[in-house]
Amino acid sequence: MPKSLMTTLWVIWLVVIWFFAMVFHGVAFDFGGLKWLAILLGIFWLIYLAGLWFEQSHITDTAWAILLGYAIGCIRLLDKLSNQQDYAHWRRFVPRFIVGGAALLFVLIFVGVLPLMAQKVIKVHKEKNRVLGRDY
Repeated sequence: MPKSLMTTLWVIWLVVIWFFAMVFHGVAFDFGGLKWLAILLGIFWLIYLAGLWFEQSHITDTAWAILLGYAIGCIRLLDKLSNQQDYAHWRRFVPRFIVGGAALLFVLIFVGVLPLMAQKVIKVHKEKNRVLGRDY
């Protein structure tokens, strides 16, 4: 297969995974509230950890798309506010760049900080096992 076709299929796969992660986020919140969201985040983070552990970039890229979908799903929780008029009223007094910056910072937590923590956990664990003579 041509490389451009494989790249296109891979991007389509990541977009589909991102969308389904966003949908799963909404479903988890509707049925189980914040408890299910925490469980879902744990599952998504473990998928990323597994990709790092097995050194498979396809798994880590997919998990990164999942975490991005989760982050955007969290931002979309603003749609579930009970009084949208108060939100719109509050929104008028806050400059757009602050709201956009806060949203980007929130997304950065899930697609930047959590993956970096996962890399650190895997690196420390593998270094510890190499010292003990158990090289994986």
